[in-house]
Amino acid sequence: MGDILLTSPVVLALHKSYPEATIDFYTKDTMRQVIEDHLGISRVYPWNCSSNNGLEDMLDQLESLQYDHIVDLQNNWRSKRLVRELSGKIHRVNKEGIRRRVLVGLGWNILRERHVIRRYYSCISDFCISPLEEKIALPNTDSTNLTPPLSPETLATDFIVWAIGAKHFTKRLPVSIIAKTLQSIDHHVILIGDSSDCQNAQSIIAHLPKKHRVTDLTGKTSFLESVELIKRARLTLANDSVMMHVASGTGKPLISFWGSTTPELGFKPLSNHAKLITAPKRLSCQPCHTAGRSSCPKKHFNCMMTIEPGIIVESIDDALKEL
Repeated sequence: MGDILLTSPVVLALHKSYPEATIDFYTKDTMRQVIEDHLGISRVYPWNCSSNNGLEDMLDQLESLQYDHIVDLQNNWRSKRLVRELSGKIHRVNKEGIRRRVLVGLGWNILRERHVIRRYYSCISDFCISPLEEKIALPNTDSTNLTPPLSPETLATDFIVWAIGAKHFTKRLPVSIIAKTLQSIDHHVILIGDSSDCQNAQSIIAHLPKKHRVTDLTGKTSFLESVELIKRARLTLANDSVMMHVASGTGKPLISFWGSTTPELGFKPLSNHAKLITAPKRLSCQPCHTAGRSSCPKKHFNCMMTIEPGIIVESIDDALKEL
């Protein structure tokens, strides 16, 4: 979802360049809510990613569509398979895969484009006449039907959102550090995440005093409801994840945590109000992957385990003073 959200500046630049043009977007069905209501997109074509034949089934239903330009911002076997069925001039992103692997393997940052949205924009720069705006365009949540957990009483209070999840284990701040941080602050904090984050949220709550001010909404809100919560929050804390990019799009204070991935890979938040927290001492094994791992290959997980709760508490206080 984070990768999809990061394409929004390119969509906006194309729409501003050609406001009368039809702009279609092809993605997995689980991702369509991220981009579906984006200004400029005419139609989203989803495929059922839970089916082994989902992509082929979608292609079978498509007529031979004629496009002036086809922009492949994924550049993998799925997108190449799709592009073969469409007609138009192809513009394909250079993912700088070798240069990213050099950064991971040797620690040398020789990436030409320091942020992924500039890589995206570079593949359309020959025909896009509008400049790139380095800002995330968020989904419209004005008409979102809020479910009972998001009561008016909850939303009426001042609160902080802590998005505790991430797709890969090595991108998640450990439960023990989150719990120790929450023990040291007296703010209303709302935990968000999907159903896979519920057990971690329960472990965090179990380590808090009985009279804590933490609300667990993991697994209880939709993606759009989580976006709405972040829009209303005073501050968001998040790992390198889609919710980090959502928070950066609000322009409000953001604190993000970095473990196996690092900002140098090109996915840092596009915000002037973001505080990035990494291990206090740069590790020779960091970054260890371009996207994250299911476990620490060195077995110590020091990139996250050495982040001190006191630093997070201090960052929270500093961020709230800016408001």
